[in-house]
Amino acid sequence: MLSRTKTSSNKSIQDEIHSDHSKEASIITKKLIHTTFASIENCQMHKNSVCEMEKNDLKETRKQEKMQLENEISKLLKPECTKLDIIDLKNIESKVENVETKDNKSKSSSSIVLNEVNVTQYKMIPINKDTQELSNVAVPRKYPPLSTPVLNERPLVLTTHLVPSLPINLFEVFVEAIEVATEKPVVLLYEPRSDRPIAKEIADIAILPANREWEDGKLLPVSFSFEHHLNKDNSSCVYADVIVASDRAQHVQDIIDFRGHRCSLPDRKKNTGAATLLFNYLYTKGENPAFFGNILDADTQVATLQMVAGKQAEIGILESPVIKCHKNTLPGIDSLHILTSLGPLPPYRIMVRKTFSDILAKKITTYLLNLNQDKKWIDRFAPFGVTGFTKNFEKLYNFDGIKSVITSVPYY
Repeated sequence: MLSRTKTSSNKSIQDEIHSDHSKEASIITKKLIHTTFASIENCQMHKNSVCEMEKNDLKETRKQEKMQLENEISKLLKPECTKLDIIDLKNIESKVENVETKDNKSKSSSSIVLNEVNVTQYKMIPINKDTQELSNVAVPRKYPPLSTPVLNERPLVLTTHLVPSLPINLFEVFVEAIEVATEKPVVLLYEPRSDRPIAKEIADIAILPANREWEDGKLLPVSFSFEHHLNKDNSSCVYADVIVASDRAQHVQDIIDFRGHRCSLPDRKKNTGAATLLFNYLYTKGENPAFFGNILDADTQVATLQMVAGKQAEIGILESPVIKCHKNTLPGIDSLHILTSLGPLPPYRIMVRKTFSDILAKKITTYLLNLNQDKKWIDRFAPFGVTGFTKNFEKLYNFDGIKSVITSVPYY
């Protein structure tokens, strides 16, 4: 009996000990779990604080850089005073843009070097269109008429012998200007054939090439002024451009490199013109007209453009206003490059018949010379490269004094 009591007592003691051990293990486990979660939370908090510190450091760095940049700009913009005029600011911006442009050009391997005027160095100048033409363009803009002439009287007749080298649209605008000046209706005629004379006893006003004369007419002291990089004084003189095919652009540097090649000329039989300028230049180099392998005579200056663009000729020369007027409409014009410019040539002639009214002639001259002060007219003539009208003189048609001045400054 006593032994059983001891046995049960020992068993209860063991159960208590086992229970104590279980409680201790449970407490230790809970502590370990709590410690683990606490360490994870601490680690996450540490990471968050590190990220926050990095963000703050980055913001502070950017702020310091911004302040430093603002200080440098303020030093540049305010060397002695605190305010600048708007004009000065614009000048500074323009200078900065010029510097950036020069830096970009110096870094680019295909940059174009601008030469000073009268420096005989050659750089190919691509003829690019001003705008991308769509195949289905809308109807061109129609301007309201600026004149209300009396239509029940005899109209003046204006004839031009510059078409198709210059587009008929140019002379439609010119006719409207004459109507405003004279308050009379004007009928427009054009003669595309270069061998035909001025319509006798019909034409009152004639617009002719420099190498054409009208024995029944007299010169008006006014003519067109065309956009050109050499025409810095708003002169009425015309310059000629030497054009080459784009596939030859990388292989030539001078007109002399075209020895034995095909050349297209629009006015070789005339006593003055683009062809004369080219031959004068070759003469200064000790060459003669046999320099080219084959000379192709073109009926018009537009035909010269087409011959070079169509690979019928490798080189050609024509008056620069023709390129300006046709570069957005003539197919293949993008395949041409301008090698250089020659000139100047005498202005286009604006003539009236000898029996024409002196009063009307004076009205036309005065109105055209003041036309560049009217923005409406400037906008109308701008697509054709006409910047206005300027004085013209008979002495400019002294063809013996024409010499070739060569240059290659880009202007398109």
